[in-house]
Amino acid sequence: MSEARSKWYLDSSVALYILLSQDEAASVWFDERVEVGDLVVSSQLLVLEVVRALRRESLDLSRAEEFTEGLTLLSVDDALIFEAAAIRPHLKSIDALHMASAQRLGAGSVTVVTHDASMARVADLLGFDVHDPIQ
Repeated sequence: MSEARSKWYLDSSVALYILLSQDEAASVWFDERVEVGDLVVSSQLLVLEVVRALRRESLDLSRAEEFTEGLTLLSVDDALIFEAAAIRPHLKSIDALHMASAQRLGAGSVTVVTHDASMARVADLLGFDVHDPIQ
């Protein structure tokens, strides 16, 4: 019998701290999740956000692929746009898309990992467990 893996929905607020080496605790948390075989999920939108940040910082864009290759990335489709538009209370559009992606996994089955206070508040209101690994 295989041991159940934890499932985490990774928001870009934490992903960028990890990728840009801005918080050691977040990097340690991520490395531990990968090491134990947890499932780390995000939206395909994360790829866009990571590439844009790397480009802004004049960093090697191949780091985006290296970082995201171990993630399970959910597609962004027309239905997700409508699901994100329906989320209450208000979130910024990009955050609403991430929240709608997490909702597709189910509030009882995934923990939302975010450093964004608004995203954490809404995720909590929608029934998600929330984790912020940034110190």
